[in-house]
Amino acid sequence: MSAAPHASSDPVTAVPRAPDLNGPIADAIGEAMHAAANYADTAGRFAEMRDLRGLSYAVRSAAACIGTAAELLSELTAASRKGGTRG
Repeated sequence: MSAAPHASSDPVTAVPRAPDLNGPIADAIGEAMHAAANYADTAGRFAEMRDLRGLSYAVRSAAACIGTAAELLSELTAASRKGGTRG
């Protein structure tokens, strides 16, 4: 039976790593864009069916998701300009 590898407890060789704070923001951007893609697909289906009410809802929802992703992206790029971790 072999022992599991472990991190060095030597304070001289241990290199502290900054947490990746951009990861959750990048994940949220990805989720928003996936939702936008789903709404865009749904909008296409409503357009084919000539369902104006459904089309309007789906287009507004896709636009809101893209707007959310754009806002999050501006936060992410602002953080990297200030010296934050790039994701």
